[in-house]
Amino acid sequence: MPELTLEDVQREMRAGFAALKAELTDVKSEIALVRARVDGLPLIGSAIEVLQRDHRLLRAAVNDLARTDITAGEVRALHDDVDRALAGQAQLETRVATLERQVGQQQTKE
Repeated sequence: MPELTLEDVQREMRAGFAALKAELTDVKSEIALVRARVDGLPLIGSAIEVLQRDHRLLRAAVNDLARTDITAGEVRALHDDVDRALAGQAQLETRVATLERQVGQQQTKE
């Protein structure tokens, strides 16, 4: 078995450092993607709060209208508004859950 020279050791170290540098670059780019998603979480949270408030207001309006004489068209319009608000809320909640899962997975990798 040939004896290792200083040049051999330096060459191996350079190759190892180059591989580490490439992996570090990959990790940095992944962190940048995660950070962009995490930065959007407060905005999504605010949107969810608005949808929840709208939902409560619409529900109260429907209950108030139940005490008065309204047309079937008005009831249908209110139900459509409630359905739209609920669908938007469900979409945002799903996005938040997905982002939280991705952030959790990223943190466990580190």
